[in-house]
Amino acid sequence: MDGHRSRKLDLEFVDTTTCSSRRLTTSPGHRPASLEDLPEDLLHGVVSRLTVKEAGRTSALSSRWRNRWTYHLNLCFDGTCSDLAGYDAGRLVDHVTTVLQRHSRLVVVDRFELRSPLLGKEHAHHLDRWFAFVASAKARHVTLDLSPPYYEHCVVASPNKYRLPESQLVGIESLLLGHVCLELPPVPDGSQLLGFRALKKLELRFVADLGDLAPFIASCPALEWLSISRSSISHFVVPHQARCLRYLRVDCPGVESIHLNATSLTTFEYVGYPSVPIKTNEALKLSQASILLYRFVDNVGYFWDGLSCCLAPVDRLLLSLAMDAKTTTFTKTPTKFIHLRHLTLFCTVFEDPKSALDILRLTQILESAPQLEHLVLHMDSSDPRASVLKTRDCVHPHVHHHLKTVQMTGVVGLSGQLELAKYILLSAHVLEFMTLSLATIRYRPMKSMSDYNYFTKLEKFAKNYLDPRRVYRDVLKIVGRVM
Repeated sequence: MDGHRSRKLDLEFVDTTTCSSRRLTTSPGHRPASLEDLPEDLLHGVVSRLTVKEAGRTSALSSRWRNRWTYHLNLCFDGTCSDLAGYDAGRLVDHVTTVLQRHSRLVVVDRFELRSPLLGKEHAHHLDRWFAFVASAKARHVTLDLSPPYYEHCVVASPNKYRLPESQLVGIESLLLGHVCLELPPVPDGSQLLGFRALKKLELRFVADLGDLAPFIASCPALEWLSISRSSISHFVVPHQARCLRYLRVDCPGVESIHLNATSLTTFEYVGYPSVPIKTNEALKLSQASILLYRFVDNVGYFWDGLSCCLAPVDRLLLSLAMDAKTTTFTKTPTKFIHLRHLTLFCTVFEDPKSALDILRLTQILESAPQLEHLVLHMDSSDPRASVLKTRDCVHPHVHHHLKTVQMTGVVGLSGQLELAKYILLSAHVLEFMTLSLATIRYRPMKSMSDYNYFTKLEKFAKNYLDPRRVYRDVLKIVGRVM
């Protein structure tokens, strides 16, 4: 770039009639329009949309641009997938330190992000200094994610984790912490931790030494969104002081109990074992829920006995269940889901059931949701196909006045699968369409002729059983023989 070009960057536009790029011209006696003619606030806006490294390169444009990057509002250092991905730990430390040292102290930083699997406890003195900068710059949105590759997360309480000083988190609105230790100070009864009154969003991933989070949550009166995953916590309590909390996600294998006292909660997501008691305040009125249970044993009973009461108010529900081929008992007094309209169900069936009643236990959920309009059912099985294609005369329809759309996937001809589809066809009086997708072999390519012949036979068998007279030809669609 020559001297003239380094001082003034001419704007160009595209002529819509000739599609050729031309230099913006001005009247005689006037210099060409330049990028530097833009208003100061607009120039700052341009810089703020660049990465820190890209913004730093603008200092070569002219003397006026030399320090403009130091007013960057978003300081994001991503050592995992950005132009910093090739840096080793030492070079990354030098880069971050240099940027923060030269950054203007006159600017309130909007966002500070640091993501790198290379940093840990041995870099504590650098991390402490950087977080001191974050505190002095009054950053509103902060991310510190030191997570290594996922497979290395087998031990949550890693001795190499950086211990984050709680005193540096003052005034933050959103905070994401990954693979660190966060030891919060004890809080006397009736008092609050200072500095967290502005916190609205908190995400903790692989965080150790959490202890009792209830006092901390109570000290965050503005908290609206909370996600805790793979972190060390035994008994999780959301106190009633969390009056603004709307969203909660818990995915901690070590959790032993969950108690939700916040009545403002509208969305709840849980990933874990089907043995964890979940208690809720009677005034809690969830509208959406996602329950993904580890599918090691039959957990249908846990759904009815341990979850159904707190899920009764939901309008949308995503649920994963596992069914033992030997269990055929139905729940005697199922909870009514009188508000449920959208249900997505993932169901794993262990082996080929001996009785169709095993899978037909799902009909209790449909009968307990009289307002249900949309059903998506994804089925999976350890057996890729049924040993014998046959159906049993055990379908007893229950009139459903609102079910409009149904999508079933993973149908391999197991006992009870086609009977469940028949039950839905006969029960849903306002059904608009139903899709039945015959499963391909999920864990190996379906290349053999025997596979092809089996699913061809299954498709024909399903059509003859479900709609022998083609009464539902405008409603039912069976998708099969996917190679």
